[in-house]
Amino acid sequence: MLCETVAVSLLSMHTPPLVLLVDDDPQIHDLFSTVLKKNGFGVVEAWNGKEGLEAAKKENPDFILLDVLMPVMDGTRMLLELKEDPALKNIPVLILTSLEGKPVDIKVAKELGAVDFINKTSDPKDVVARVKNTLNIK
Repeated sequence: MLCETVAVSLLSMHTPPLVLLVDDDPQIHDLFSTVLKKNGFGVVEAWNGKEGLEAAKKENPDFILLDVLMPVMDGTRMLLELKEDPALKNIPVLILTSLEGKPVDIKVAKELGAVDFINKTSDPKDVVARVKNTLNIK
C-alpha cells in the first residue's frame, strides 16, 4: 500500500516540485526560499497560517515548511486544518521551529501529522535534504 501511495504522489508532483514556505520571519523566507530554488524547487510563500491554508488550497504544493509561532493563525492550527481537509491531508509538513524548549508544542504537531521537525538555525542544506528524502527525490 505504501508503494502505491508514493507512486501516486510522484505522478502528481509538480515539475519542479513545489514547496509552500509558511513563516512570519522575512529572514527565514529569504534564506530557505533561495536555498530551495537553487536546489530545483518551486517556492510559494505565505506569512501566517491563514495565508498558508489559502496558498495550499490554491497551489496544492508537494511539501510544506511550516513555522509554529505566527500571527493571525499559528502553525499548529494550520496543520490541524490541513489534516482535516481531504484534498490537503496527504501533503507532507516539516515543522521549522525554534521551540526546542517547548516539547509540548512539538508533541502536539507530531500528533497532528507533521512528518518531522528541524530547528530554524540548522544548515539549510539539511532542510533541502529532508524535503528531497520525504519526496523521494535524488
